Amino acid sequence: MAGTLAGGGGEAGRPVLVGATASDPAHSVTIWNHIRAWFNGHGMPIEYALYSTYDALCRALLDGTVDIAWNAPMAHAQSLLVSGGACRTLAMRDTDDGVASVIVALRSSGITTVDDLRGRTVAVGVPTSSELRLIPGIQLERQGFSLETDCHHAELTPRPAPNGVEWVDDFLIFDAVRDGRADAGIIFEPWLGHLLRKRGLNAEDVVVVWRTEPFCHCAFTARPGFDEGLAAQFVDLLTSMDPGEPEVAEMMRLEHLTRWLPASDDGWTALADAIRARNLQGATFN
Repeated sequence: MAGTLAGGGGEAGRPVLVGATASDPAHSVTIWNHIRAWFNGHGMPIEYALYSTYDALCRALLDGTVDIAWNAPMAHAQSLLVSGGACRTLAMRDTDDGVASVIVALRSSGITTVDDLRGRTVAVGVPTSSELRLIPGIQLERQGFSLETDCHHAELTPRPAPNGVEWVDDFLIFDAVRDGRADAGIIFEPWLGHLLRKRGLNAEDVVVVWRTEPFCHCAFTARPGFDEGLAAQFVDLLTSMDPGEPEVAEMMRLEHLTRWLPASDDGWTALADAIRARNLQGATFN
């Protein structure tokens, strides 16, 4: 399946095919048209394909239909695991590097430590949510607290995401904490400031009870056998994008980043460990 550098394209000189999901229906085409134009204008022809789900995208990646996938954390870690390491991590946004999940509570609750959560009600994500349940759950267990048995879970009604998957998001969790339906909740830390602003709270109104160890979030994943020279060229061009350049400024704003960064598999070790611990290898990429 190895590609060729002939013409800067993919296998047999064709453009490299990059896959993504249409998870942001209002902006996906705009984002990928800008990315495609940038690469085509800098000597590396690419095409893109949008998939309805990460399960579909990663099937295409693993069977070689797609050369590179722009993946959510679960999809990326599962691709590394299912391929036995044949898939490779290429790059990520600067906003995906060294992120964390936090347990938050209202300061008025008096909750300040994880031990205070024993027997209390905690709002969490669905069992396959990497940052809202899986990674925090495994790391808490290592500290002697079971998210599954040492507390109760708030009753939250998942809502359908654009890809049709039902999901408990940060807003549902945060609202449960704010409204008193949960004593505490797990939030993806980069969202915390946005949630406070949207819900009219100040930083001093909440307390961060606990924080995970840093991990990495979304990533570009290379298919098994993808040419190493093409992979390096892709990363070099991607990381050369500057948000001050008109050609990519809107795309980078919509993708919530200021720089693309090279990345390695190490940033997804915590999630891969959690997937193995919960026996979820290959069960879902969403």
